[in-house]
Amino acid sequence: MAGFDNPVRATYTIVRELVENALDACETHGILPDIFVRLTPEDRVNVYRIRVEDNGCGVPKEYIASAFGRVLFGSKYVLRQTRGTFGLGGKKAILYGQITTHSPVKIITSTGGPTKYFCELMIDIQHNKPILRRGGIKALPNPTYWHGTIIEFTFEGDYSRAK
Repeated sequence: MAGFDNPVRATYTIVRELVENALDACETHGILPDIFVRLTPEDRVNVYRIRVEDNGCGVPKEYIASAFGRVLFGSKYVLRQTRGTFGLGGKKAILYGQITTHSPVKIITSTGGPTKYFCELMIDIQHNKPILRRGGIKALPNPTYWHGTIIEFTFEGDYSRAK
């Protein structure tokens, strides 16, 4: 996959794609971005956990599985296709993590209502469809009416040389 040729380039590409998506999720709704990025080494050598949190528009419940688990899914939940509708680059990052660590992506998202949604999913590469794990999409209380998306997954990389 382009941008994921080696662990050094993959690390850089994953961070860039997820931050770009977070910025765009804010831009599409005129929200001043507040983005948090954490890259943590795991116990295994050259395996990292990335977590990106944004205060963007969030993803409506009915689109969560496809938006994060289907390659080339069109994002009709916004008026125009933009860079940050969790497009191909973000899904390639998820796929790279899935392929290199055999682990699901964790997603929390809300459009700002009283409910936020959590799921773990993997992408069925052969059928291009999401595989929801651990009971599917779970509704959680959102007492602060937070809006945005949190995405977290592990991947094989090399941060020491990707700086």
